Amino acid sequence: TFYPIDSLVSEQVYYLTEIDAALFKEALLKGKTDTVTYQPADTTVWMKELEVFKKLNEINKPVNRGRYEVSDGLLDPGSNLTVKAFTSKPEGDPLPIVYLKIYYQGNIQKPRKIEAQYDEETLLYKSARHLSMHFHQIDNHTVLTSYTVKGGQKMVLGDSVAFYISGKVLVD
Repeated sequence: TFYPIDSLVSEQVYYLTEIDAALFKEALLKGKTDTVTYQPADTTVWMKELEVFKKLNEINKPVNRGRYEVSDGLLDPGSNLTVKAFTSKPEGDPLPIVYLKIYYQGNIQKPRKIEAQYDEETLLYKSARHLSMHFHQIDNHTVLTSYTVKGGQKMVLGDSVAFYISGKVLVD
């Protein structure tokens, strides 16, 4: 596997449920903004909230093994973090995960930020999403503190729709 993103998301779901974390969520769609603050009741609610990030596990499918260029030890010019990047190679069919970047300090198993571009095309629509997750180390646990999903979708016979969703995890 390139990076166990599904395990990371599952660990976050269980840990956030265990510590009774709350979520402040903001969504922008068609020029309208909506916000909500709530405490997900159980792991099922957290899993639904973070399921879009589990799609990034497609990078680990055996068929994709040789289809990504891997760069490690890159320095992030905006911080003191190291970056490991997986970028789809231009040859062959386009891959849903255009790139995946893990920003870490010292140990990649304790990420500070994960960014990815996820594109999807079906007979009905075409979409592109930029996904971002931010983490902090709290009591020796890697804890999700915020996330964003921004992008757009174009229906075959319809208008384009742009959207932005952000979540801030609230822990005591």
